[in-house]
Amino acid sequence: MRLFLLLTLFISTSLVLLAQKPQTTVHGMVKDLVTGEGLPYVTITFDGVGIGVRSDINGKFFMSTDRAHKSIKLAYVGYETQTINIKTGEHNEVEVLLKDGSSQLDEITIRPKKYSRKNNPAVDLVEEVFKHKDENRKEGLAFYSFEKYEKLQMNLNNITDSYRKKWYFRPFRFIFSNVDTNAVTQKVALPIYLRERLLIAYYRKDPGQQKSVLMGQRQSGFHDEENQGDDLGVDGEGVSQFLSSSFSDVDIYEPSILLLGTQFIGPLSSIANSMYRFYIIDTVEYHGKKYADLYFSPKNKADLAFMGNMLVALDSTYAVMKVEMGVPKDINLNFVSDMHIEQQFERVGTGKDQRLMLDWDVVSVDLKVLKTTSGRSLLTRKSSQYHNYTINQHLPDSLFKSPEQIRDDTGKVRSRSTEWWTTRRYTPLNHTEHFIEKMIDSIKQVPIFKLLNGVGTLLGTGFQRIGFVDIGSPGTLYNYNPIEGSRLKLTARTNSKLYKPLVLSGYGAYGFRDQKWKYNASVTYSFNHKVPRVFPQNQLIVSYEKDLRIPGLLGDRMSQDNTFTSLQRGQRNRMLFNQVFKIEYVREFKSQLSFNIAAQQKIYSSAGLLLFEVSGSDPENPTFSSNLNTTELGAFVRYAPNQKFYTGANYRYPIQGKSPIFTLTFRNGFKALSGQYAFQKLVFSAEKRFFVAPLGISDWLLNAGRTWGSVPYPLLEAHPANQSYLYDWYAFNLMNFLEFVSDKYVTLNIQHNFNGLLFNKIPVIKKLRWREKFSLKALYGGLDNRSNPYNTTGLFQFPKDENGRYITNILGKKPYIEMSVGVANIFNLFRVDYVWRANYLDLPDAPHWGIRVMASAKF
Repeated sequence: MRLFLLLTLFISTSLVLLAQKPQTTVHGMVKDLVTGEGLPYVTITFDGVGIGVRSDINGKFFMSTDRAHKSIKLAYVGYETQTINIKTGEHNEVEVLLKDGSSQLDEITIRPKKYSRKNNPAVDLVEEVFKHKDENRKEGLAFYSFEKYEKLQMNLNNITDSYRKKWYFRPFRFIFSNVDTNAVTQKVALPIYLRERLLIAYYRKDPGQQKSVLMGQRQSGFHDEENQGDDLGVDGEGVSQFLSSSFSDVDIYEPSILLLGTQFIGPLSSIANSMYRFYIIDTVEYHGKKYADLYFSPKNKADLAFMGNMLVALDSTYAVMKVEMGVPKDINLNFVSDMHIEQQFERVGTGKDQRLMLDWDVVSVDLKVLKTTSGRSLLTRKSSQYHNYTINQHLPDSLFKSPEQIRDDTGKVRSRSTEWWTTRRYTPLNHTEHFIEKMIDSIKQVPIFKLLNGVGTLLGTGFQRIGFVDIGSPGTLYNYNPIEGSRLKLTARTNSKLYKPLVLSGYGAYGFRDQKWKYNASVTYSFNHKVPRVFPQNQLIVSYEKDLRIPGLLGDRMSQDNTFTSLQRGQRNRMLFNQVFKIEYVREFKSQLSFNIAAQQKIYSSAGLLLFEVSGSDPENPTFSSNLNTTELGAFVRYAPNQKFYTGANYRYPIQGKSPIFTLTFRNGFKALSGQYAFQKLVFSAEKRFFVAPLGISDWLLNAGRTWGSVPYPLLEAHPANQSYLYDWYAFNLMNFLEFVSDKYVTLNIQHNFNGLLFNKIPVIKKLRWREKFSLKALYGGLDNRSNPYNTTGLFQFPKDENGRYITNILGKKPYIEMSVGVANIFNLFRVDYVWRANYLDLPDAPHWGIRVMASAKF
């Protein structure tokens, strides 16, 4: 028996060893022989057969096989093809120097220096792909559905040994016990965030609609502090929404591809032949069918376009089977040191319904503050797998009735059990991915973390947490204006440690010149028992404010007491001292339809040189009013389909999307409860972002308003002006405060970013990655006689300057217009605009032109 067992063990072990074929691995670098620079997207195959791999943006590659290959073949457009011998069954480290092949020309490779679209088989092939795209893309079907498993990860990349030994990591060195090493770059990465999602997507062609049902979502690394009790102070759901908008699905057949809020021209766009160069590298056989290995790269490496390869079927379908692409090193894109997109398709369906549908895809982006440095980076990777396709099977209308693009299957999609995920993951999580949640939990137990977290919260939010109260904020702590002189302000609010649905907030400010206190106090209660800032809101707000306000300053867009606005052009010595008591109910729905109902009483008093002189009184002995009282009831309706939010510690930030936003506001003033005037005010606005690649991105904002009733100028529309030297997107940058008032008006605001369309073509300038900006702001308005103090007595005269000239005016038959041209992305951050005013230049103190600056970090 013992002999039999030993013999059995010997035979079994021998069979296992025989079955385990030795792995042949190759890790290498491809460089230009002359310059020594790494060559991206070089095609590398074992013995010159099969699809192989591509080198990354730096020329690095890794490949492995269990077959007995003896060489690798490297092919690249414009270079001589090379074959390198390797050792079978071993790990091979190689560095390959490719020689410029411009002196040679074979039947399928066209020299870059003599690139021509005429008689170019690659261009002809691309045109065929474009002609047949409606037959191949899934949107050509009447109906389809599929199941999608998506995994989105963030890793801290390039963790070196010296970095791990930094003194400030001493209490946290346990986090480095579980790191990943990239096979291609050999860089070590530390996982810090993981999100899994399982969705079912539905599509119908007529009418064209696509909806998704979220079956489950799970994330590790960030949670919503206010709702989940996470001490990191990061809105996990907001992070999830931001990443979803930044890493939207890639459709290779789309003319433009939106990633990171930036629009790239796709290689299958109708204008691709004017943006790209195309080359046929080789023909390969894959799953018994022949494909052309098509290489593409932008003609101008600074343009927002891709470089890479795609496999195109050499049959009557001209369908794309596989895509692998990235961006050039010189692209005019901030903070992205590498981007890699890979997609593979599979044949689904039979007969006329057969399509090449996505089998899996990967989008990875390596982010750095400075692209040229070799320090740490944030590597974000979204991988998706697609299963259970149904094609041209009728789908019920009920699937498409939801106004949301993605709706939850149940209220438990974010709390699915471990067992639920285990049975539904297409690929199990590895040990490193399981480690993320444990790592975050362990970090919280380290005492120094609380100190570091407090410092990070102060720097990131401007508030310092002290128990259940947050104190701030440095940005408004000091301000200077001619009326108050130096002004100090302290703000406070309660946080969820007191009581989650309730927020008490307020501020106190003191002016050393006028020696007066100003203050605000508000109480917000959320009926859905969430933190009031969290979407969807259902809350009641009661507030009282007593403070100075500048007429015409957009208080909801820019704080008037921000430290940076202390430096102003022109006069700022005419303000209103407002006392406002307000009760407001806010209700939001998941459809992104929301409304507010508010009742308020206001007392306006003049401050500084501003006076309420009653029109029609004796000029030699004028009558002045001490204040102006109103009692108002108003409603506000907003519709922003598919808009998402990031909820910060103190504010909620909307995430910019493609959909338009509409708002409608109505206010009614009563002659009751101390109200002195009866009036109605209606304001409508519509804003939309247009992606017009390759011309850039345009933001359009249209406003229209009407006031009915006879009212003094503080109740009219004081058109938004900006007297600071900072560029204001929403206000008129060369208009003075109170310069124009109207009771009927229309404004148009166009902001266009050319994304380097012109600068990318200038050899020296394009290395700076500057971008051109243009803006147009126009205002057309007027004033009825009933609210015109020149024609109606009992109102307030328009304000005058020291020389007796009126500083407030009524627009004539021509609209007010100002325009600007600017240079953005200076040092990846700053924008400088030259602004000029087209008309109304004869008015007192009207500036003809000006220079405005702003800081804005964009990809």
